[in-house]
Amino acid sequence: MPDIAIIHYTAPPKEMGGVEIVMEHHARFLSELGYKIRLIFGSGGGLDYKNITEHKIPLLWPNHPTIQGIQEELLRDGKSVDFQAVKEEISEELSKNLKGIDVCIVHNIPSMPFNFAATAAINDVAEKLKRVIFWVHDSALLREEWFQKKDSFPATLLHRKAKNICYVTPTNVRAKELAKLDEPYKIERAIVVPNGVNIEEFIKIDETTKLLMKKLGLSFENYIIVTPVRVTPRKNIELALFIVDELQHLISEPRQIRFLITGPPDHQASKLGMAYLEYLDELIERRGLRENVIFCHESIGQEREYRNSGIQKWSVADVYNIADLILIPSREEGFGLPVIEAGAARKPIFCSRIPSFQELIRDDIEGYMFDLDEDPKSIAFRIYRLYLEDRVDNNFDNVIQRFTWESIIKKKLVPLL
Repeated sequence: MPDIAIIHYTAPPKEMGGVEIVMEHHARFLSELGYKIRLIFGSGGGLDYKNITEHKIPLLWPNHPTIQGIQEELLRDGKSVDFQAVKEEISEELSKNLKGIDVCIVHNIPSMPFNFAATAAINDVAEKLKRVIFWVHDSALLREEWFQKKDSFPATLLHRKAKNICYVTPTNVRAKELAKLDEPYKIERAIVVPNGVNIEEFIKIDETTKLLMKKLGLSFENYIIVTPVRVTPRKNIELALFIVDELQHLISEPRQIRFLITGPPDHQASKLGMAYLEYLDELIERRGLRENVIFCHESIGQEREYRNSGIQKWSVADVYNIADLILIPSREEGFGLPVIEAGAARKPIFCSRIPSFQELIRDDIEGYMFDLDEDPKSIAFRIYRLYLEDRVDNNFDNVIQRFTWESIIKKKLVPLL
């Protein structure tokens, strides 16, 4: 079996976002199949699976003070006096940690603008490796602000191509977007490997899950709406607040709306995340939703955590188990994992009509979509009507067949290795 390296800015479980969740499942299932995995990252780590070794290169971390200084200079002046030296230092560390590797999977660093020194180093090192997979969950070049800068450094570092490099995306939508870019950034024939779920995490409710309800002050009389996303502007949480406000007026007492937001402010844009959180807090106060809205990221992790036989953190799956409905009003998503998580948990989902969600729902995962400019009153009324209906059972069979991590890794990822 080939030895595999997986590289990203940050690594699970100490750093957890959408990309890190994918990394953890790839590492876990590939290691169980007997592959030796080398996890390389700038911050985080702590996976305790067999056949996995971890290698920390601090300069891969976007929040490293040296990297932040270089980024500020590059974005302001288009150059940095320290860029070349730091790039070479990262290249040297990568080369040392990649010795003997047969396949190298790099998540987002080749396509995102968070650490250009790391991107440049990855580009240099990739050309010397046997086989490289650039896994594009997202690309700066698909955003207007960066597309306008595509002909100038450092944007010219993005989307490097070589004979030994193949590109992977989580959706056909993302693959088509990459194929429409101008040269030299155009990526044709990107391979689509979707994200998945652990079904067993979504079919249980037990005493620990009930403890979560007690922790959050929830009762079975509540109508529980869950938005399992990070607190960042593109998740459009303010629209969800408007919908909850309108829906509360439609629900008769004693059944009260409880709106749960599971994710923390974005760890890769913390200043923006906190500013956005404050904005949402003002909205909550102005709309009188203080009793309805619960930010629960301090109590929620990707998996359950125990200490001294007591529960310290609950899992995202526990939150799905207590939900009546999943609401995702995002303006943009690289994949849209909550759609298939909702199917696994047999929960109805209302989501924005954006390409990544449309792709999954066209794949027969039952869902309900709304336009981003639709009146929140209209959306709330549709949700209210949904409360009297049940159309989610078909989701489960579809997810079992197509979106479990085990199935995806065996059928989609292993052939790439």
